[in-house]
Amino acid sequence: MEGLLTSLLQYGTTPSLIVLAFVVGLLVKKLEENAKKDDERAKILREELSKSINSLEEKFEERFVVHAKRMEELSNRISCVERDYLPREDHYKDTAGWRAELNRIFDVIIRQMEKKQ
Repeated sequence: MEGLLTSLLQYGTTPSLIVLAFVVGLLVKKLEENAKKDDERAKILREELSKSINSLEEKFEERFVVHAKRMEELSNRISCVERDYLPREDHYKDTAGWRAELNRIFDVIIRQMEKKQ
């Protein structure tokens, strides 16, 4: 690079500046081309990302609807269980009298069996 600059300076400042301006112009043109390509790539990337996000949103919505229905079904089942649930104390109150009656009947049967023997 230094050799190129020294050889250019041998012809004078003006030709050296013209050559350097030409090189700088080529570099600027190349930078502009790269910038356009970068813009195109960025646009494509944005479009693809937007498509992916939309696809994920659709899948999420589908899953959300399925899970919402399932939660509603489970809620209905739980409410049925709560409605039909009999607390333990009530169960014992209802069956306590029957146990006493069954014990009396067994006692009567046993006494009758003992009398026959």
